[in-house]
Amino acid sequence: MDINIKKDIDRGILIIKRLVDAYKNRKLFKFNELPENNLPEDLEVGSNEHLLYLSFVSGIAYLRREERLWAAARETYDDENLRYVFNPKEVIRHPLEEVESNLKEYGLFINLLVLKHWSIGKLKTVDRRSLRENDLEIWLNHANTLNDFSGDIKTLFESYDNNALKVFRAFTKLPYSSSFPTYHKPRKVEIWLARIRRYARFEIKNMNELPMPVGAHIIRATFLPGAISGELNSIHVDLDSLISDYWHEVAEVGKEELGLSPIEFQVFLWTLSKYGCSVGREGETCSLQEECPLGDICSKGKFNVMDTYISINLEQV
Repeated sequence: MDINIKKDIDRGILIIKRLVDAYKNRKLFKFNELPENNLPEDLEVGSNEHLLYLSFVSGIAYLRREERLWAAARETYDDENLRYVFNPKEVIRHPLEEVESNLKEYGLFINLLVLKHWSIGKLKTVDRRSLRENDLEIWLNHANTLNDFSGDIKTLFESYDNNALKVFRAFTKLPYSSSFPTYHKPRKVEIWLARIRRYARFEIKNMNELPMPVGAHIIRATFLPGAISGELNSIHVDLDSLISDYWHEVAEVGKEELGLSPIEFQVFLWTLSKYGCSVGREGETCSLQEECPLGDICSKGKFNVMDTYISINLEQV
């Protein structure tokens, strides 16, 4: 197919400005707050316990329903008999069967029978998550990793000069790549770092140099408002690289207006797609266009998703 791509940097700056404003004023559809920001009652923001909580749950936060995952985490933490599972020193002191059973009690670990089913049209496929790493193995690997730093997240970051790139390399390659699932590992590490910074208000250097986490929601929220437009598909174009590079350019050009790193854009774009952007889900016209902060610049055309394949033919408005 012919590849025709148009990147509009000014449009990108406008999109982020509008989304930030709508996000702060809770004018993004039915969005109230991200589930990981709803903390257990006894958890102090920015404490080591908070950092451990975010880190452990981030390790298994893939191919899960975010609201249910973080609700299960809160329920588990609120149970004083189970709270030890978020303490890496205590995790390795308990029998594995007990740890696994306790993590299943409120659904933080889930059984295969309740996993999300994936499909291509009418063809049902094997649940992709069941083909990935075992959650218990990830949890234990995470505990062992954190115990290398005395179970202290601040010590971990200090060991890497509080440098996001150094931590990113350590957790995507060696020595700690086993602490996160192989499935989209770089993206998971990036989102973990973003959570640490955003919710625990923990300063990390060089966050602006990290690749932007790109997934289906970010792809949708980039193309539908016309940040990037044209005719292309995910076979002929590396959408992750295209979109990550684009938002880095937006951050650089708009640094005075926006004052945000590309990785910080992700939460606003994700929210837009998660709670809005019905094009490709319901048809070629967005049913939420009138209430959307970007409704007046919503692109025209087709955005189709079939499992991991994405085809795009959109014209900027």
